[in-house]
Amino acid sequence: MKILWDLDGTILDTWPTLVEAFTVVAKKDLPYKEVLPHLKYGTAYEFYGVDKNKVKEFREIERTLPNDRKPLFPYVKDVLSASDANVLVTHRNRRSTEELLEHWNLSQFFEEVICPADDGYSLKPDIHAYKYLHDRYRLDLAVGDQSTDLIPARKIGIKTCSFREANQYADKTIYCYSEFPYK
Repeated sequence: MKILWDLDGTILDTWPTLVEAFTVVAKKDLPYKEVLPHLKYGTAYEFYGVDKNKVKEFREIERTLPNDRKPLFPYVKDVLSASDANVLVTHRNRRSTEELLEHWNLSQFFEEVICPADDGYSLKPDIHAYKYLHDRYRLDLAVGDQSTDLIPARKIGIKTCSFREANQYADKTIYCYSEFPYK
């Protein structure tokens, strides 16, 4: 099986540090459970009145938080190691992505990593990064925790698996990688 992965919220549990970094940029004491859906679905800056030009600052704050606070989800390494090929598309910048992959000893599992902002692609749900990877690797599955991870896969005919959240664009939803149904 050849798999296209998302990183944040799919391989690594980074939402807590992403929310923390956003509250620093927003300069507000905001409850995690309130911020999380807005951050996940791209409405946080507008909803909280934060200047969208602060995205780089937000990303840099989050990058500097300790990587140990961005743990791997249980059993994800088992799935990565059993796959024939793994590729990654993440909205993180290249530096942050490489630091996390190295910290968790994950670089060895990926044939290719695309960080759209650094690699000349538009952000997900744009299909071009996915199409490039599918054409090159003949992918079987895309795994992600948000619609933006699954929509482009669906558009180009790749099966989809949502992680930890039911999703209308998912062919299958799992809540732990010990349940991973594809071999």
